Amino acid sequence: MLPRSIILLRGDEASALKLWSEVRLWVANVVPAKSDSELIDCVERYSPECTVLLWAASVDAERLALVERIRSIDHSCPVLILTQVVSTESALDAMRAGVSDILDRNASAGTLEAALRRLSARPQAQETQPGEAGGLIGGHRIVGQGPVIARIRSQIARVAATDANVLITGESGTGKELVAELVHRNSRRGALPFVAVNCAAIPDALLESELFGYERGAFTGASAARDGKLQHAAGGTLFLDEIGDMPLVSQAKILRAIETRVIQRLGSNVDTPVRFRVVAATNQNLEILTREKKFRTDLYFRLNVVRLDLPPLRERTEDIPALAEHILGELSAGQAEPLRRIESDVLRRLQRHSWPGNVRELRNVLESILVYSSARSISLADVPLHIRRTLCSSKPPDDQRCKILSALNSADWNRSKASQLLHCSRMTLYRQMIKHSITDGEV
Repeated sequence: MLPRSIILLRGDEASALKLWSEVRLWVANVVPAKSDSELIDCVERYSPECTVLLWAASVDAERLALVERIRSIDHSCPVLILTQVVSTESALDAMRAGVSDILDRNASAGTLEAALRRLSARPQAQETQPGEAGGLIGGHRIVGQGPVIARIRSQIARVAATDANVLITGESGTGKELVAELVHRNSRRGALPFVAVNCAAIPDALLESELFGYERGAFTGASAARDGKLQHAAGGTLFLDEIGDMPLVSQAKILRAIETRVIQRLGSNVDTPVRFRVVAATNQNLEILTREKKFRTDLYFRLNVVRLDLPPLRERTEDIPALAEHILGELSAGQAEPLRRIESDVLRRLQRHSWPGNVRELRNVLESILVYSSARSISLADVPLHIRRTLCSSKPPDDQRCKILSALNSADWNRSKASQLLHCSRMTLYRQMIKHSITDGEV
């Protein structure tokens, strides 16, 4: 049984009644819709816990327009189409419109049940406390449902369960501070302080006093004693962002504090015990810095107990539509205007861009689009010219395209066999074909 799933049926009345009786064998909540308007009303009423079934002789423009309307209401709503004609061209058009899967209209009951279970897994998998995702408190802040993000969530949960020091690596804009916050929040120290120190933003002369604090009269202007960041983090987590930019002198002192859990304020000879967990992050290669004697080897080994490597956005482009929707929601919060929708052509170009600035760059691009465009639905014409030129010049990586073409040619363009060769699902193969602009029969 799929108790939490609400299945919305849309088709001719005779077919709807037959399919309704079959689906009721596994699903308690089945709502047949007799018209497109009734289906839209049901999507608005029951979203997001629904799977939509549409079926027709072929996937025509009218069906695809209805799919796009459904997705504009609820981007995460899975849509399943049953049709008599399933061609590569119609499958690709359906994927562009946001269809989750396509089955032959005469598919067996077992095939249909398997598809419904797969598509309905999303609501069941999220039966956690409000604000949670993947078993993490605040896990919903890591946007995306792809395998890469699922792996990151799993790693965060495992790391948070320990007290080991953590080193988070990744390019600028990949969300290192967010991951550090989630590690802290899901640990046994979650109710205690989370203190972040940007090692690149504090001048070298002030870094030591910021970290360790100082006594009155320790230097000119020190009119009163002050606790440092390490004391503020007592019992909780100390987050050292951009640790690769920390001066060597400060590295030696922070190393001693990590090893002994004892600090001395500037101008004092008194040892003060402190207990904290260290989470460090960097967008630099610390292995290279240690070889070049720009980073202490002993500190590197102290920090690199558990490591989390965050992937760049170009390696998880399947999450870009969800990220774009999430960012637009944040940018539109508190405004009188309705939430904007990005058309499929713009989304495809966003997915083809390399994003050297990662999620931060994507957010800046979307914010710029909102400033210059007042359209309810954002098309390529609404994108500022300088951004449009960047997106239009973006090309998918040739090596992945060649890999997909090789598998398709090896399987004589049998999509099921090709997806097995690529170790992915058939729908993932269709999406990759769209992403890399691969047409039927291409050599």
